[in-house]
Amino acid sequence: MKKYVSLLLVVCLLLTMAACGNSESTQDTSASTEAPAASQSAAAENAESNERPYEGETLTLLFMSGTYADMAREIEASFEERTGADLEIVDFPYAQLHEKMLLDFTSGSAAYDVVSVACQWDGEMAPFLEPLDDMIASDGFDIDAFNQNILDNCGRWNGVIYGIPHANTPYCIAYRTDIVPEDEIPTTWEEYIEVARKYMNPEEGLYGIAPTCAKSQYGAGFYTRIWGKGADWADEDWNVTMNTDIVRWTLESIADEISVADPACLNWSTAEATAAFQNGNAVFLEAWPTLGICLTGDSADSAVAGKWALMPMPTDGTGINLLSGWDIGINAASEKKELAWEFIKEYTSAENQLIAFNKYSILPTRMSVWEEPDVKNSNMYQTKEYLDSSVIWWRIAASEEARAEINNALHPFMCGDISVDEALEQMQTGVENALANNPPEEGMKNTTITTVKALLNQ
Repeated sequence: MKKYVSLLLVVCLLLTMAACGNSESTQDTSASTEAPAASQSAAAENAESNERPYEGETLTLLFMSGTYADMAREIEASFEERTGADLEIVDFPYAQLHEKMLLDFTSGSAAYDVVSVACQWDGEMAPFLEPLDDMIASDGFDIDAFNQNILDNCGRWNGVIYGIPHANTPYCIAYRTDIVPEDEIPTTWEEYIEVARKYMNPEEGLYGIAPTCAKSQYGAGFYTRIWGKGADWADEDWNVTMNTDIVRWTLESIADEISVADPACLNWSTAEATAAFQNGNAVFLEAWPTLGICLTGDSADSAVAGKWALMPMPTDGTGINLLSGWDIGINAASEKKELAWEFIKEYTSAENQLIAFNKYSILPTRMSVWEEPDVKNSNMYQTKEYLDSSVIWWRIAASEEARAEINNALHPFMCGDISVDEALEQMQTGVENALANNPPEEGMKNTTITTVKALLNQ
């Protein structure tokens, strides 16, 4: 009997162990099913994290209102998708941008991580910008792909790169190809006025020149005239040279220009001057071409569609043109420098420079993009010839004040409110005051006049 009881106990024990074993097996199976799912979820999160390394961060950008800010918004979605970071794009008109940028820099608030800097502000803003040379080197960023004259005038300051050039425009003139024969295209300022006067017909609404004369915008004709004669606002050691025979001739030449223009031009901005030319009311247009005529000149409602072309600014020796350039840099006080650099690389890539050209007529700073069919076959390709002989005015802290003082005298002279002598004296005093208020660094030379003289002697 005991034998059977013992046997029964063994059987029960085996059944119990089997039941336990089945239960544990079931639990293990359940656990093995859940564990891979959790593991897969974590792997997916890690993969997403690797692909979007800046998830949850916000990068704040500061641009001038218009096409440059629009281009930043153009790549906003793709940048956010690639990096995981959100972009906050802030823009102001040119007249306010300098103040907003400088206020943020001097306060140290770092409200903006990335800033688009007008090249004439480079020297003033450089102390507040992050040097990019180390990032360029460590990343293998091909800085040699950019036009070096543009970089020297826009982004590189005292041998250090603080910004990557993202836009440029040589100042040039549009002319009516159906009016001005090819052999009469002017090359000097005297010829320019003569041809304009020859073909103007005010009785039929056709004037010689449509200039941009608004007080805050006129200047290209003034700067390039004195540069063409081998002069500048000051000599190499910053001695002001505004009350001189060359500047006197320049003012008299500008008065001749106004005499062949629509009297209403004295308040025209680029938009109004371009509209006058596009409506068929001028032989020549003197305005930033990529901000106006290159955008709309061949539109369906343009009276000059297919009947205009670009020519360089007239010259009397140097062949020098005025350059507008913008470079994009990183606020040195930003805590998001790596992310900021990622944006700069994407914004200035060859692919995006081509998009910027096609959608917003922003001329490329990478030389390879100039040879893309869309650029090469456009009416803007000719401006490539002017890149290596175009410069900006002073890039020191005194630049904005000096330019404002010149305009404060130039505009009333153009309006006939002050004489040549009064304008010369006012310019001389104004530029002297600007330099006194913001003197250049000790030992720094005026490289603008150095460049002008070098071109004059070629």
